[in-house]
Amino acid sequence: MSFRVEFDWVEALPSTDRVAEATMAALTITVNGRCVTSVLDRRSRSCRDHVVTPLAYVAEWIVSNWWRLFHEVEDETPRQDFAEAHDLSLVGDGFLLPRLTIVPTQQTMRLRWIPYRPSHSDIEFMGQGEARVDRPDLEEALSRIVEAAQDRLDCNGLALDLLQQDWAAIQTMDDDEREFCRAAALLGEDPFAVAQPLADRIIDFWRCSEPAIREDALATANGAGLVPLAKWLGDALRSLGSANGGTAWAQVRDALPLAATSAKRPYQRGYDLARAVRAQLAVRTDRYEFSTTGPEALPAVEMRPPASRIHGVVAADSPACANAARGNAKRFLLARAVGDYVGRSAPGPAILSGLATERQAQTRAFAADFLAPEAALRKRLRRSHVYPDEVDDLALEFGVSSYVIRHQIENHGLATVTEW
Repeated sequence: MSFRVEFDWVEALPSTDRVAEATMAALTITVNGRCVTSVLDRRSRSCRDHVVTPLAYVAEWIVSNWWRLFHEVEDETPRQDFAEAHDLSLVGDGFLLPRLTIVPTQQTMRLRWIPYRPSHSDIEFMGQGEARVDRPDLEEALSRIVEAAQDRLDCNGLALDLLQQDWAAIQTMDDDEREFCRAAALLGEDPFAVAQPLADRIIDFWRCSEPAIREDALATANGAGLVPLAKWLGDALRSLGSANGGTAWAQVRDALPLAATSAKRPYQRGYDLARAVRAQLAVRTDRYEFSTTGPEALPAVEMRPPASRIHGVVAADSPACANAARGNAKRFLLARAVGDYVGRSAPGPAILSGLATERQAQTRAFAADFLAPEAALRKRLRRSHVYPDEVDDLALEFGVSSYVIRHQIENHGLATVTEW
């Protein structure tokens, strides 16, 4: 997994924008050997692997969005200004860059790039792909751009205050300052531009919240709602602590084979865990029914979260879950709670949400295969294609949404869902 940038300074036409003139460069970006900056130039009828752009403005965008870029997690309903801090094409200043989206996923950084033809332009970006890269590799590559742009400006007696001052601040921060910047970025805020009242709320929330869930809580919250969110989480965890869960879940978790958690991809870990848990529970029917009594009892505390991005919170010592879901959505959420509990790598409670993180992806994959197992679906699908009404019938049989069945069929390559 690698992210590489290469650039060569080019001679620019004389301009009133001395910063752009001095830092004009041919920039090439590759991800795992695939070129992101490949373009088709319709005017010259040629292809090339680079774009020509002022590196100083790319560097300024990197520094301005540094904390959000590496810490603000993508959600199924992203914040309104999310793209501004994660989409390279929005650097602006009239120069064209690829539509490359950079988002953190906990352990790695996920990069996506798509074909893109900017308006009123003769060039078209041709690359398309998605990959994960190691965070240190990306940090090093982006730092190279920043430092090269700064050196070039210095050599020409020029300055970009925002670029140079903020980069110096990032390099010299102490641990407490870095912690605050990370917390603000999780909330979707620029830590260098946070108003003092909000900064105080962020600090209070960070200090008072359960360490195991405070980062996910901030990532799903908004600034105005930190106080009610803190209260809700406290109330929910106290309620879950007094709920009487079944004794089977801890035994199942402790008896899981190492192979069930060894897959590299989070969705595959979820699938493997689901199969292992069903085997440990000795489930004899394809459809699993949650119990409210006995060793497999799974308490559900009805509490509506104050933030729409939060789907529920799971107890520290059992898969008991506080949520406000109904029907099949509740079944799926309870299955996610089980998946989180048995698949944890560290102790403490957990938040279930729509965040695009590895942990959340693992719980969603677990729930899908726990409630609608691949093997059970495979037995029922006798043809290479399936119609929407058959998907709906399977959803009714397994007690999940048609969306879950469709994704199970597609993700496991069981058949092709054919529209009418």
